[in-house]
Amino acid sequence: MLNTIPDDRLRVYVVWGPMLGEEKAEDAPEASVHILDPRVTQYWTPAHTLAQALAVPAGLPAGEKAWDTFQLYTGDARWEETPPTPAYVMHVGKSLPQERRLNGETLAQKVRELLAAR
Repeated sequence: MLNTIPDDRLRVYVVWGPMLGEEKAEDAPEASVHILDPRVTQYWTPAHTLAQALAVPAGLPAGEKAWDTFQLYTGDARWEETPPTPAYVMHVGKSLPQERRLNGETLAQKVRELLAAR
């Protein structure tokens, strides 16, 4: 997607963490080599706090964590005590509608639409 959308307004934040409980901070650099683009910022978190905080605004049921989700926000989204509601969400294996299951072309189209609206 990053290769097909050269817009400098696009920012991607990747958060690596112990999704299965076995991952460690040392694993993140190896995984991050697959996402080399100056618009991408990558983080490591040792806890599930962010995945839990992003779940409700993304529409996930109580108790489900928002890992393996792709959440799109507009440039005016305000991050305060709780995360804002994303403009669009795609997922891998979550309790969300099947039509929101990750599809790279659909995700890229939604990104383009949000950028065009700005």
